[in-house]
Amino acid sequence: MSVNDAFRAVMAANLAHLLANERGLRSGADPEYLHQSRVALRRMRSALEVFSPPLPERVTAPAARELKWLASRLGPARDWDVFIGETLPPIEAEFNTHRGLRALGARCRMLRRGAGTEARRAARSARYRRLTLRLSAWLATEAWRARPGNAARAVLQGPVGDLARAVLEARYRRVRRRGSRLDELPAAGLHRLRIAIKKFRYAADFFSGLYAGEQVREMLRYLSRLQDILGALNDAATAADLAAQGCRGARGGNLIEARGMLLGWSRERMAALRGELKDAWKAFRGADRFW
Repeated sequence: MSVNDAFRAVMAANLAHLLANERGLRSGADPEYLHQSRVALRRMRSALEVFSPPLPERVTAPAARELKWLASRLGPARDWDVFIGETLPPIEAEFNTHRGLRALGARCRMLRRGAGTEARRAARSARYRRLTLRLSAWLATEAWRARPGNAARAVLQGPVGDLARAVLEARYRRVRRRGSRLDELPAAGLHRLRIAIKKFRYAADFFSGLYAGEQVREMLRYLSRLQDILGALNDAATAADLAAQGCRGARGGNLIEARGMLLGWSRERMAALRGELKDAWKAFRGADRFW
């Protein structure tokens, strides 16, 4: 397969993924529709980066800008879904008689409803409809091929395997670099590592069909585990910010105490996840390259 055909296939598959979840996203019937829509957006944005060498920024910038816009409208709703659906329940179950925690939960659920309304509004908007229609037309006509330079044309027509090896090696090296001195990484460093692993995993997913054998599956398993742990670390850190939003403008010691309980849970959760991360990182470093 050529680079051009691979790019079109990856983008089309993930646009289909987005559209398949559109009705559920617009209705708000289940948080999973929102989650899957965000996955599709992240993968399309990643594909624009992965295939960027032969695609000038002026060609991809409009699509990248609109995908980023939609992601920004869905992100807060997903943060609240995780907080209300996963973070808060075990704490509420443990301290179900705490008045401040019940009040904080009620405030946060109200904020979640507001964020969900904004996400649904974006999915029902004319801007969303233009995004999906224009992206569909862009892929159908392969508009990025209009007036490419000689170098870009050669890459687009060349075998995708050449690009895959270069991209995978570069992203693998970035992950290894970001994860050096893992035990000493601050929160900002863990965030950069999470982003690097996510981008590497998406690239590995895109190109996995070019390779065969257990090495591919093993690498993807290790990356998935790392991404899950780092994502949970990010959720624990985000919980503190969301709790602060829930307490904003409030008075009374019970709410402040409830926020402190959430902060304590967040710190303990992050400490436990750090231990899991160390083991997962060791397994990843021992895996062989498959490209």
